[in-house]
Amino acid sequence: MHYFPPRVSQDEERLGELAMKFRGARRDEERRAIAGDYSQTVQHLIDGGGWREMPAPEDQLPDAWMPKAFFEFWSHRQATP
Repeated sequence: MHYFPPRVSQDEERLGELAMKFRGARRDEERRAIAGDYSQTVQHLIDGGGWREMPAPEDQLPDAWMPKAFFEFWSHRQATP
C-alpha cells in the first residue's frame, strides 16, 4: 500500500472532481474556468514534489484542455527510471 501525504491525496481527488464537473459543463466559459482550476491543481501537485501516480483517464480532461505542464511532468517522470 502506498502512503500519500494528505495534501497530495486531496489534490488528486480534486482533479477527479474537476474532470467530472468539466464533463457536465455545457458552456465554453464554464469549461475554461474549470480547466483553469485543474491547471492550478496540477501545478500545485508538481510544485509539492509528492505526486507519484498519474491520474486515471476519467480523472483527466480531454487532451486539448489538459495543461501543458501535465504532459511535460509525466513525460519527464516516465523517462526517468
